[in-house]
Amino acid sequence: MIFRAVMGTGMASVMPWLVTMSLLGFREFAESSGPTAHISQELEAPPPLPQLSPLDFVSPSSVSFNDPAFDNEETPVHVDCDFPSNHKPSNAIIHRAKEKPHGFQIDPNFAPNLQSLQPDNKKNERNLDSFQNGANSNNIAQSSKPNLQPNQVNQSERFFAPGHTFKPPKESGFKDEYAGPAMHLAYYWKTIDYEFDSDEDRNSLIYSGTFIPENNLPLGLEIWKDKIFVSMPRWKKGIPATLATIPTKSHDKSPKLKPYPDWRWHHLGNCQGLTSVFRMQIDECDRLWVLDSGKIDITDDPLQICPPTIFVFDLYTDELIRAYTLPHDQIKEDSLYSNIVVDVRNGDCDRAVAYAADVWRFGLIVYDFHNDSSFRIQHHYFFPDPLSSRYNLHGLDFHWTDGLFGIALTPVDVNNEKTMFFHPMSSFREFAVPLSALRDKKAAEDSPEKFVPVGKPRAKDYGHSSGSTIDRNGVMFFNMVTRDSVWCWDTRKEYIPQNLGVIGSSNVSLVFPNDIRMDHEEDQNVWILSNKLPMYLYGYMNKDEVNFRILRASAKEAVRNTVCDPNYIVPESLPSYDVTC
Repeated sequence: MIFRAVMGTGMASVMPWLVTMSLLGFREFAESSGPTAHISQELEAPPPLPQLSPLDFVSPSSVSFNDPAFDNEETPVHVDCDFPSNHKPSNAIIHRAKEKPHGFQIDPNFAPNLQSLQPDNKKNERNLDSFQNGANSNNIAQSSKPNLQPNQVNQSERFFAPGHTFKPPKESGFKDEYAGPAMHLAYYWKTIDYEFDSDEDRNSLIYSGTFIPENNLPLGLEIWKDKIFVSMPRWKKGIPATLATIPTKSHDKSPKLKPYPDWRWHHLGNCQGLTSVFRMQIDECDRLWVLDSGKIDITDDPLQICPPTIFVFDLYTDELIRAYTLPHDQIKEDSLYSNIVVDVRNGDCDRAVAYAADVWRFGLIVYDFHNDSSFRIQHHYFFPDPLSSRYNLHGLDFHWTDGLFGIALTPVDVNNEKTMFFHPMSSFREFAVPLSALRDKKAAEDSPEKFVPVGKPRAKDYGHSSGSTIDRNGVMFFNMVTRDSVWCWDTRKEYIPQNLGVIGSSNVSLVFPNDIRMDHEEDQNVWILSNKLPMYLYGYMNKDEVNFRILRASAKEAVRNTVCDPNYIVPESLPSYDVTC
């Protein structure tokens, strides 16, 4: 059932909505921002940027990003994306609260806004775990084309099917490398290179095909103190290391990557080491959680040579704390575990819980560190939306059916609860579930109604989002991959287009922003990695152009005076405003 707020009605029309909300178990809500409440006229979602050819990007020679970490220049105040740089929003539109923004301490009154939910209990009552074809643990190095049942689909073949088209955009398209006043370019590469022991070793690996520079694509990133961790999943042949580090500050803007922990961990075929890492998460206990898919060559001849494994490293010693291999009944025929987040409560490091997303078989793994055990859950909200599976990026038109991908955890709220916000990659919607509903398999299976859609679609078209992350103040940052931009949302407000802001946008620097993470500094920064992934997958990557970038922005400065600012008072909208974008 879809609940609608009725404008201009009395209390009688409001009571059913309030009763429904209380039955859902979410006891605390932020102030309503429905159709009768305040919304932002100026920060509507922008239209897609002009389409550019993936083979025609400018080099970083004209980079003018000002980074105070290197030149000590003052960070400029954020300017809304729809206005020229000299535009100053009217006081009638933007008002700031008198109190100062929240600092390092988490807001004790934090409560995410989960209004405009649309539960459908009848749909939720069905058996959600419809996939029963677990991988054979006795033959984990399966054939790249396994025998499928009549009702099964080889997801890897469908994902990278040749049914894509490329029509180079008109040359009149406007190119802009500048991503915004809050965004600073940290690093960029045309191709990836590594710190080899010697030039002879490097040349030998190139000669043998073990290292093919143009096949190496950075996908995930994490930040800890003076290190940036970067993952290079073995999508193609010629990737010698799947996890590496670079310094957070360096005068070399295209540094070579140093394999982590060292080269010994990256021997292909050794399942005790690292095989194909997609993403990582650093917890508050200074541990690096590494999600290794165990799957290689997925763009050509997919092969599961090792079982998916979660590795946990001590960042002070770089020693392995634990390696947990997922049980065979939690690995589906075409599973691809691609994202991970970790929850630690009250500093109790031994009772951490990790959540890993299966993007191709639409499931979520919940791993209990204390009990060293896991379980898998499925929900139809993890599935891709068939109406949102068409992508277009700079003239490259393709279809992906990616399921659960973006997962982010809120700070602890007023009820000592955390909320997981999540979305499939091929979807324009955001969803949520309280972590209490995921504490064990029985709780998850008995509470399917706790999984709820949040607000409205983030965009009318091309609203695909990859990664997302939430800072200590409850502000979400997320990548809009088909809009060349990074958006934000204050989770206290309703999830509607008018409450979504844009912190960075560039049809050169932010072509397919793939991963996004918050660092762990007192004044947090948001870090973004853009990598032109579709061009890489479909053979349109130009190794003579800059293809990979890492950008950073101060979380506070990026949202200052925008609808994402926790101290921002949302003004009323005009009655004729079209809520779709």
